[in-house]
Order: sequence, then C-alpha cells, then structure tokens
Amino acid sequence: MTQETLIFSECEHEGDLDNYLDDIKKSGGKVLFSKINYQDESAEVVVEYEEDEFMEKFINTSAFQFSNLNDY
Repeated sequence: MTQETLIFSECEHEGDLDNYLDDIKKSGGKVLFSKINYQDESAEVVVEYEEDEFMEKFINTSAFQFSNLNDY
C-alpha cells in the first residue's frame, strides 16, 4: 500500500472537494485525511492505495486533472 498526500487546486466551489474525494474512493483509494484551504482554493488529501490499481482508474477521473499527480 502506498500512502501519499495529494494536493488539489480549483476548490473554490461548494462540493469541489467532495467530488475529488468521491473520485479517489471510486478509484480504490482510502481517504485518511482531508483539509480544504478556502483562501488558496486548494485542498490537501492523505490517501492510501494500491499504486497500479489506483492510478489506472484515477487517471481517468476529472479529479486527476486538478491533482498534483497529473504529471504521473
């Protein structure tokens, strides 16, 4: 299992973080912690996942493009 802190941009609307968390869970990730920074319109999410399995699914979500993993 891999544990990583993901940073998401574009958290300016109500529900943005919830959508990102849903995409993480649908991709097989387990959310351990999440915190939104309304001033910076960003969020920090600690997630645990099986790397190959998670990335294969997460890369096809809308949340992926707003995460720091989009350089993967």
